[in-house]
Amino acid sequence: MDRQYIDDHHVVARYLADQLPEPEREAFEAYYLEHPDMVREIEATARFKVGLAQLRDSGQLAALLKPTPWYARRLFLAVAAAAIVIIGMVFYVRTATPPLMAADVAALAGPSSIASSHVVLRRRGSVFDAEVTLPGAGEAIELRVLPEFAATDARYRISLARIIDDQREQISAVDHLPAGDDGMVTIYLNARRVAPGDYELTIASDQVTAADQTSHFHIRVRPASGQTG
Repeated sequence: MDRQYIDDHHVVARYLADQLPEPEREAFEAYYLEHPDMVREIEATARFKVGLAQLRDSGQLAALLKPTPWYARRLFLAVAAAAIVIIGMVFYVRTATPPLMAADVAALAGPSSIASSHVVLRRRGSVFDAEVTLPGAGEAIELRVLPEFAATDARYRISLARIIDDQREQISAVDHLPAGDDGMVTIYLNARRVAPGDYELTIASDQVTAADQTSHFHIRVRPASGQTG
């Protein structure tokens, strides 16, 4: 007996139903003792038959085999279509919103020039490590950040959080930022999406391996000249 004979003559199903004549049963048992994969197939078939029997006894098998009414199919298609539309709208909104922070000006998808540049570093005698005034034209703002450590992988991650009532809410983050020859890490803000207020800028190694490989800076953003915050 070989695998082709077993498949062509439905030997597994007949064996489980105890319908094999003695010589065929002995030949099949000799075969599956030499082929462990056949034992697994017998077990899977047996479990399948038990599951069908349980469904039949509970009355669920007849319900599953009953054809789906046309109105149920229409309802399913309508729900599926609505889900596709909703997913598409969410995807459009997410992709249509320009980023608040990026590694270069072009990635901000809007601002095309740099309105101001600011150095962000630890200022021991000041409450703020940098103070930024929003430009009236809403262009890009350059921040040059000096980390207080050397990243182990020579790449940094900068995140920006809004501070409201001593609560911090992260609003943007950019990974894989290199440091320049002067050790500064440069990031750009979309001034059109930045609101006046207090922020915490955090710079860390892309692969943080120690607790001291993170620096936090306090930044105050002031409204454009002639505007109130």
